[in-house]
Amino acid sequence: MELSFDSGRFVAHHGRLNYQEVLDDFPNAHLIRIITYNISKNQRMDALLEALKTVSADTKIITNIPSRMDEYYLSPAGQNMRSAARKNIQIYLSKLNPERFPAQFVPYFNVHNHAKLIGTENIVYIGSANFSNESADNIEAGILIEDKEFIGRLYAEFFDKVESTSMSYYDDGFSAFRLLAMSLYAKFKHHHHYLMQNLYTDYQRTKLTVADSIFIDVSDLTALYRDLDELSSVSALADDTYDDENDDYNSELEELKSAFECLSIEWLQTVISEDGSLYQLVIYDTDIEANNLLQEEYAFEADEEHLDMYAEKALNTATEIYGELHDSFAEEADDFLAEIEKIIAALEKALSFTAKWTTAKLNPKINNT
Repeated sequence: MELSFDSGRFVAHHGRLNYQEVLDDFPNAHLIRIITYNISKNQRMDALLEALKTVSADTKIITNIPSRMDEYYLSPAGQNMRSAARKNIQIYLSKLNPERFPAQFVPYFNVHNHAKLIGTENIVYIGSANFSNESADNIEAGILIEDKEFIGRLYAEFFDKVESTSMSYYDDGFSAFRLLAMSLYAKFKHHHHYLMQNLYTDYQRTKLTVADSIFIDVSDLTALYRDLDELSSVSALADDTYDDENDDYNSELEELKSAFECLSIEWLQTVISEDGSLYQLVIYDTDIEANNLLQEEYAFEADEEHLDMYAEKALNTATEIYGELHDSFAEEADDFLAEIEKIIAALEKALSFTAKWTTAKLNPKINNT
């Protein structure tokens, strides 16, 4: 594979990390991609892993486990190698445990990897250094590249290819289910907060009601509809995690699925679709409707002498229509908010479930000792 690039520079430092500029870009990044031969096995503060604990970017890291072999012989040397591999695998599993990182951190293992790159969507380092503390003590060399077109191709044509041949941290089905639950929880917490700020009001602090003036638009409803569609796939992904050898897991999984199957996803989508009460309220513009009425209903009567009177009449009519739309959604508003909160509760239950069973769902292919 060959990929050409512009806007790069050679770097070689002794005593500090060649890729420090990439670490410095982490707080600004939406995407982080890392491939390394190894990570530090010692207990010193790890600059890379500590930096990854504070980011909100879509983060993927692929590492080898250098001491892990395809097979271990029964000789004394082979048994020593098996013991060393078992110890190192446990260190890697502990250090890269997704529970220690933000939600969008996804680790992989590839026992054939010897490549080293670390980057964001803005800058990437490619060089000899592994992304471990020890690399700062060595003479390492590499290049820093800020050619964003190249970086995009590098991830799409190289990183994604390596990822496709790598082992996920968890069993593949469990990993997909866990990541979906975490993603949807963040999305619906955002939807709930946004609705509370821009659609509902606690007037006189007695009861939540629909605000007189609302500040959401069709794009907000489109995003919610899309996430409801994604939510409807949770039960199917849950099915992919069934464990033939663990009845307790399967029993709890069935309970979890029932919580999602009780959600009124289709009803929520109806409310925010084109004929739904919230959609109709959101798209209605009183001023535009008043102007349309003035031009279409009162065009002949609203001459210069009577313009103000008919403009006021058109505005009053448009305001009445808004009130009717407002009342129509208000009849469903309590149920609408309650259903959003039921979704959040179901997702919280899913997160508790995945947190409980993470150890049992480690990818069995990783530890072959």
